[in-house]
Amino acid sequence: MSEDNTNPIGDHADKYNDPRVSITRRGILIAVGIGIFSVAGAAMSIFGRRTKLDKTTQFWGEEVILALQLGERMELRPRGSETFEPVDLSGTPGLGHLRRLLLDERNYDWSTPSEGNAMEGHGEPIEKKPRFIQLRLTDPTAHRFDVVELDLNLETGWVGTSDGQRRVRVLERTLPKLRKYFETTITVEQLRSDFRKN
Repeated sequence: MSEDNTNPIGDHADKYNDPRVSITRRGILIAVGIGIFSVAGAAMSIFGRRTKLDKTTQFWGEEVILALQLGERMELRPRGSETFEPVDLSGTPGLGHLRRLLLDERNYDWSTPSEGNAMEGHGEPIEKKPRFIQLRLTDPTAHRFDVVELDLNLETGWVGTSDGQRRVRVLERTLPKLRKYFETTITVEQLRSDFRKN
């Protein structure tokens, strides 16, 4: 029986010992630089997208912030001359975006906080275009907070507590987002209601 003297690497030993490939100090520094840049970019992205709550917590108070963050039920109700049926927003698409929009201090004009009712200028209702609404937040299972009611005037941009103790305006760029969300929600709910009746 003859001994097998073949190379375990095979006939392509040159692929494993290619003199053209070398790891240099420059290559290592480039790889380390790319790693540091990636970590820094990810950290800045996370920090930039984080909801800023300092001013909103100071303005609304801990209970309202807790309700907006964790409230189990959120109900949309008509105010003033509005005529739509109340809508349970719990679990609806886009609710997370609504919560974040109301929580983030960058969506408010902080030169406008005042005492007073957000519901100024009641007019005739416009079908499928709510202007005066209330968000009622409750936590029936965990009971982490009492009932929180916020009034939103989608005509002027005022957002305030339903007791009229404090209000603040949302920014001009934020108001169309609120209008679109509530118009879409009410339209979809009315279509569902009409479908159930037929």
